[in-house]
Amino acid sequence: MERQISKQDPKFQELKELLKSGNGNLVATDDLSVLRLSKKYDVTIIDFFYSNEIKYHEDTTKDIEFFKSIAKNTYLLSQKTIDSLKRKENSAGLFAIIDLKLKKLDDLKDIDYLVVCDRLEIPGNIGTIYRTCDSAKVGGLILVDPITKANNPNLVSSSRGCNLLIPTVEASYEDTLNFLQNNGYTVFLGEPNLGKDYQKYDYNGKVAIVVGNERFGINPDWYNHKHEKVFIPMYGSNNSLNVSVACSILIYEASMKKFK
Repeated sequence: MERQISKQDPKFQELKELLKSGNGNLVATDDLSVLRLSKKYDVTIIDFFYSNEIKYHEDTTKDIEFFKSIAKNTYLLSQKTIDSLKRKENSAGLFAIIDLKLKKLDDLKDIDYLVVCDRLEIPGNIGTIYRTCDSAKVGGLILVDPITKANNPNLVSSSRGCNLLIPTVEASYEDTLNFLQNNGYTVFLGEPNLGKDYQKYDYNGKVAIVVGNERFGINPDWYNHKHEKVFIPMYGSNNSLNVSVACSILIYEASMKKFK
């Protein structure tokens, strides 16, 4: 059943706030490509919002009927209200509140290929890593002491919704370290120039690739525990890569070795 709501309605206020900053397992988006993931994957749309005053494209009209059929609740907004919410000019004028379905560490224990993002800050970097994980068959992602969390609306957009598809855990460094040690993972620390060339490893068995904060790098305590250091050779004047670029290179190398 659809219900017309105004800007004063608590559900509208919730949507507005979630578009600024996610809350727990909830995130809001107006990215149509993200919403369309629900057609193929287990993406739960809790609340769906659109306007019957807008003449949507024919394909979008079909999308609307599908989203209405799977959403737990559907709300009608005026065109003026929709326009006030739009985050970008090419927005289709559809909004949804989605369940992130965050996991716990124990949910990942049977996954043999993980990426660990240690205190990453920039949504675009984390989003790129998510997209690479999705493309390269990474089984799960751990956000360690996250500065930018999985429910960040900008992260949802930059990841093209891949953060809704990759099993994700937000955990402390201590809990993550204990989990990896207790479950037999080989920890590969991404480094600018220490250890071995990334192409020299075989990445067999249970693997966790760890990359660190854009400014401060990996938590130094990682080095006090069993690990492998892996670096990407640099042939120019620059001595480091953007963390998302470096992580993507390491991910694809490991994937080619694991899935050849």
